[in-house]
Amino acid sequence: MQNLRCLAVCFLAMVTPQALAQPDFSGRDPHWIRDEASDCWAANPDPEPLESITWSGQCVDMLVSGHGTLSWYLDGKPIGRDEGNFAHGELSGHGKITFADGAWFEGEFPGRGVLALPGGNRVDAVSVKESSGWSIEQAR
Repeated sequence: MQNLRCLAVCFLAMVTPQALAQPDFSGRDPHWIRDEASDCWAANPDPEPLESITWSGQCVDMLVSGHGTLSWYLDGKPIGRDEGNFAHGELSGHGKITFADGAWFEGEFPGRGVLALPGGNRVDAVSVKESSGWSIEQAR
């Protein structure tokens, strides 16, 4: 249970309200990150130095949009992947978040889904949009 609680806290993915309010594509707002190859931007709830992304999908109004895959890297090493439907630079509707340790959540953003832990255990879970981004919590 403690591992699940840690995962729920650690599994914040995608957007901050400040980021959605006024996208800043100048590079000064760390809550937006740009895929250099496509010049497409995604919301970034927890910016880190040396973080980068790659995006395969549509870019609408300079934001990741539609069905696609957003891969996250830290110092060139893969740390996660978000797959599914995107709107306004963030997951929206059905999607899957996969982490470097093998854990994943697949379901609705926001809504119900399944959280698979690194050891293989699966639990019913929900994605909840919070001020700091998405959190994944055990369903009640």
